[in-house]
Amino acid sequence: MRTSLFIATKLRKLPRVALWLSGVAFCCTMVIAEPAATPATTSLDVRVGGAISGFVRDRYSPAVGIANARVHLQAEPEPFVMSGADGSFTLPVSAAGFVTVTASVPYVRGGTLNYTTGGVSAASGDVGVIIELVPVPEADNPLYTPPNTQLCALCHFPIADDWSTSSHSRAARNEWVLDLFSGTGTPGGSAGYVYRDTHDPGETGFCATCHAPMADVFDPGNVMLDEVTGPAADGVSCVACHQIDSVEGDPDALHHLGSATYRFPLDPMGDSTEFWVFGPLDDVTEDIMSAVPGEHFKSPRLCASCHQYNNPDTGAPGQSTYDEWLASPWAEPGPNYRTCQDCHEPASPADGIACTTNPVTRPGEQIRSHLFEGSTPSQLQSAFRLDAAAQASGDSVVVTVEVENVGAGHSFPTGVSLRNGLLVVEARFRGDVLPQQSGAVLPFWASDDVPGEQPGDLAGMAGKGYARVLEGRINGAGPVVRPVLFIDAEGVFSDTRLASGETDVQNFTFTLPPDAVPGEQVALEARLLYRRAYRATAVTKGWDLTPGGFPIEIEIARQELAVGVGSNTLAIPAAGTVGLLLLAAIMAAVALFKVRNS
Repeated sequence: MRTSLFIATKLRKLPRVALWLSGVAFCCTMVIAEPAATPATTSLDVRVGGAISGFVRDRYSPAVGIANARVHLQAEPEPFVMSGADGSFTLPVSAAGFVTVTASVPYVRGGTLNYTTGGVSAASGDVGVIIELVPVPEADNPLYTPPNTQLCALCHFPIADDWSTSSHSRAARNEWVLDLFSGTGTPGGSAGYVYRDTHDPGETGFCATCHAPMADVFDPGNVMLDEVTGPAADGVSCVACHQIDSVEGDPDALHHLGSATYRFPLDPMGDSTEFWVFGPLDDVTEDIMSAVPGEHFKSPRLCASCHQYNNPDTGAPGQSTYDEWLASPWAEPGPNYRTCQDCHEPASPADGIACTTNPVTRPGEQIRSHLFEGSTPSQLQSAFRLDAAAQASGDSVVVTVEVENVGAGHSFPTGVSLRNGLLVVEARFRGDVLPQQSGAVLPFWASDDVPGEQPGDLAGMAGKGYARVLEGRINGAGPVVRPVLFIDAEGVFSDTRLASGETDVQNFTFTLPPDAVPGEQVALEARLLYRRAYRATAVTKGWDLTPGGFPIEIEIARQELAVGVGSNTLAIPAAGTVGLLLLAAIMAAVALFKVRNS
């Protein structure tokens, strides 16, 4: 009986490919039409104003009511009701005319029975409405070949357009990663460290596990990144995320090697596996797709799948962004709670549609950016605060600098260990650099390995370096090297990164020359820099820009001060927001004094 109903239901529907092609034709001809509304099937010709009632049922076992399904109007998550033990529901509705009522149950990996989202057109007062949910096939497709993202773009082109300019779209072809792995990313990529040249034949370094997951997932941990071709070369593509069905594993494991799991359902009626997808919305009823709601898409654990991991052999940290978020103020429940998605997949500022072949108008909160904007100048400049003050006393000048991680939900810097930050402080008198008397200096990795000093070499200057420096032996042999990539790391040499919400205070003293005359000016400068790679690596490989086209070094903030010799007073910032605000406050106070005494 169940089989015959299954087949009958399928025969009543156009094949999904035909529906998809008709949708594409619809888009290409630019015809926009509203389909005629069809009243919901009712068991009784009775209407009760202000509500829609009925049952949530298994499409292939119509007698089976589905309990604990979340029922609400499409694109309107509130109000909602949960179906009863027999699948019954009564949903209050205030809208006039026909609406789409949807139902879904949370997906549970390994659960006895999971379902896609279902929906039906109905009007306020309809009773006996039936919402059918389709069971998710238990078997996976052993012959599945993931599609090219151009297939997804046919219906989701605004989102795909965002993705196409993101780092995710370049993950499998990232020139820097290929330079480090095989020396094949850029013309100078074979210089310096190359993984394949320094490790045993057949070792993959696990690069493809996250950078080309749709190749690696079928042969976990054994795929060479520089040999990936075809649709898998799309990197972190649509299905690379939207066919993840669980992130319940070890958060320190590498992606599908223990953190995440995938599903590639084998539909017994032959519907294509690429149309079985998971996502954050629980009301997607497009007939072309088999949409399964996944709460994990709203959790930072989804991002942790690739952005948190340890060296599988030594346990040394690779990335720890998820743990950093857990320890941040943003992870605390309350009005300031923020997830990775809130910052890196922000909501659309306006209502819109997510799919052109099913143009449901959704609130901006349900339409997320797929640019995955990370360490761009604007993001960095909004996340960090730099404040400096100076005081001349006797034969020296004391500078106090505060750096605060005020806006990032993770450490500065986060991600791969190549990334680093630098606080650079400099004092000049009569145009010459003053010698540093006390305070921290920038570490060795702030300069390159080329003999002599070149522009951009900052090691030894007054300042502070922010980085997690890993150390280890290359391929487990030879001398200990620092810094190294996570795959060679055996431990942490130093970790000076700035945690989320943390303020770092540094004091520096500079010595004035004996002939300094009271009233002469000392020019002071504090800069906060971000480098996408250690300088030695960038210089050796000949990198001028990041794979995304950004400068390797970004100036996040700059503070300039001027202090008079012998003034014994705090310097007033010569530039920047703090200086302008302080000057405005002084002028306002003077004006108020004059008004009161006039």
